[in-house]
Amino acid sequence: MENMEENEPANSSHFPVEVKNYLLETSKWGNFLAIVGYVGIGLIILMALVVLIGFSFLNPVIGNDLDMGGIGLIYIVIAVVYYFPINYLHRFSKQIKLGITGNDEHSLTSGFENLKSLFKFMGIFTIITLSIYALFLFILLPVSMLFMK
Repeated sequence: MENMEENEPANSSHFPVEVKNYLLETSKWGNFLAIVGYVGIGLIILMALVVLIGFSFLNPVIGNDLDMGGIGLIYIVIAVVYYFPINYLHRFSKQIKLGITGNDEHSLTSGFENLKSLFKFMGIFTIITLSIYALFLFILLPVSMLFMK
């Protein structure tokens, strides 16, 4: 048994061919989604600049009391938050492809580490979002009951 382990190359991956094919296909789709995500981030930042710069000039003209600077900053915050899962997805896709095609266990490990980080980020973000929803529910429901009387 020990001889078999010694005869194997140090960097050979122990995945069946079918699993490697699934991982390569997953990396292609992940790369596609990451590129679309980066384009989306660019569009969000562009929209933030339009709102920050463009509408701030128009506010006095149209008499809008809405603070467009605040809305523009919200767009920037959304773009920053959106960057992290997209970056994890891109790094996962790149590292998995490198690991499978180059038979490199370090790249595979790095790829799966980025996948773990993506899921961890999305899990924490989901918990925060659900907590905010619950907070609004417990605050808005009693307040709305006061106004309905």
